[in-house]
Amino acid sequence: MYDLIIAGAGPAGSAAARAAAMMGLNALILEKDVFPRYKPCGGALSDRAVSLLGFPLPKSLCERTITGARVHFRDKVLERHKGYSLTTLVTRSSFDQFLLQKAEDSGAIHVTAKVLDYRESDDSISVLTNKGIHRARFLVISSGCQDHLKNKILGQVAKDSMGVCMVTEIEEDDRIIEERLNSSLDIHFGVADMGYGWIFPHRGYYSVGIGGLASRHMRARRIMMEFLKANGFPLNQRLHGHLIPQGGSREMVARRRVLLTGDSAGFVDAFSGEGIYYALRSGQIAAQAIGEAHASKVAETYQSRCKKEIGEELGYALQFSKMMHSHPNIFLRILASQDDVLDRYLEIATAKGSYKGFLRWLVPRLPISILRSFKDIFQNKSL
Repeated sequence: MYDLIIAGAGPAGSAAARAAAMMGLNALILEKDVFPRYKPCGGALSDRAVSLLGFPLPKSLCERTITGARVHFRDKVLERHKGYSLTTLVTRSSFDQFLLQKAEDSGAIHVTAKVLDYRESDDSISVLTNKGIHRARFLVISSGCQDHLKNKILGQVAKDSMGVCMVTEIEEDDRIIEERLNSSLDIHFGVADMGYGWIFPHRGYYSVGIGGLASRHMRARRIMMEFLKANGFPLNQRLHGHLIPQGGSREMVARRRVLLTGDSAGFVDAFSGEGIYYALRSGQIAAQAIGEAHASKVAETYQSRCKKEIGEELGYALQFSKMMHSHPNIFLRILASQDDVLDRYLEIATAKGSYKGFLRWLVPRLPISILRSFKDIFQNKSL
């Protein structure tokens, strides 16, 4: 009988397991894949995400320090640097394995098994796997947005709240990577509907991808091939597609003895697609709620804390995403003409700023046409 079982050993699951073990709770991680496993992801780890870890990242994991961004839209290019670290680029397979090892070192138990289903009783929960049944007081679901386990809490997720991404890794000499991008993330708007394309400079390879809203019937493979060609990359790449939730619109993330974390809860920045910070933090909050709250109040405590620490910020990120992608010409013109707009946005990655603060600063600088289109947002007294 465990205090908690965690389904999925990604950042959310490992963070929950480590936090729980450090509180003296008996934590079991169930993960279907053998680690290290491939994870399609740009691998941008924001400095505010690193600040949650509680331990330094090994230099071997830190492939490149990012200090700025280069933004493209049609024939316009804008580049800004902050002079300090915004993001560290990592390879997700290595990073996730490292987090899992940290959880095990703290006392969590890890078993390779696929969670098939779960059943609740008054005082416990039974978790069915392909290798048997395990029991715990609580279940933390950290198995991602494509796993059916979350559906018992969220129901069937609407297509208009999901994004679709396609990514590949292209090997290149580090000298050439540094000449092309060095310490910049390369972001291309206008590539995908309600999304963007990216080129991230890792150690010995580029992470290249595109992402957009699934409900726009995006032909991801065709867009990806066009993006590769336009940026001078060979077309014979192995492409990996995956879904990604669009955060900021969901309320229910826990019920009775089951808590959703990370992508399973939809905790992803709707504008940037960044989810590692929210995965780590939601995993930690889940463990704290289980360890500190009365059993009957765990779900309520977890939900309340997530709404306060995560939900509000993701809500503002969603509103900014809608504004940006609804009026890309206007926003890119503002970015190009007002140097401090991109500077202030980049501060969000380091926790020096927030979406709420950014929007409060940005609103007075927007054209009347945008203010009229989104009057419901700007009438919000909190802005």
